[in-house]
Amino acid sequence: MQRIPSTIEEMLKPEVESLGFEWVGGEFRGGPNGLLRVYVDHPDGMTLDHCAEISNALSGVLDVEDPFPGAYRLEVSSPGVERPMFRTSDFARFVGHRVRLRLYKPVARQKKFEGVIQGVDGEDITVLVDEVGELVFRFEEVDRANLVYEFADNSKRGRNKRKKRRAARK
Repeated sequence: MQRIPSTIEEMLKPEVESLGFEWVGGEFRGGPNGLLRVYVDHPDGMTLDHCAEISNALSGVLDVEDPFPGAYRLEVSSPGVERPMFRTSDFARFVGHRVRLRLYKPVARQKKFEGVIQGVDGEDITVLVDEVGELVFRFEEVDRANLVYEFADNSKRGRNKRKKRRAARK
């Protein structure tokens, strides 16, 4: 999946916002199983009815504008707890939260990093990467980024206890 072009975002974002929702971003995959995935959010949370309402509105715009060649499916989705990040402003909004990054090109021979967002300065994103320290990434180097959902301490302990019990039975 790749980010949708800015021209498509500029076409769809106003429609989403006119309905009272937050535009999060979008992804597109071409080919015989083409898919246009649009992420939207609402302060009160997203429901299936919200997604259907937005899907109907966007379908009308897409039918008129016809921005993609060939057939594709439209999927309207909540960003979920592991919210995708499409702009530097997303990183700025979630300073102090854990993020998982995948880069286009390797840095220090790796493409995948996980850590806590420390700050954003223009196009530079500073992340405190586990067991490495602070690294600065240019936004244009980031292929994909998602928040990392952190379970409450209770959930982790319960899960670890189950793993230990299973291991003890073997």
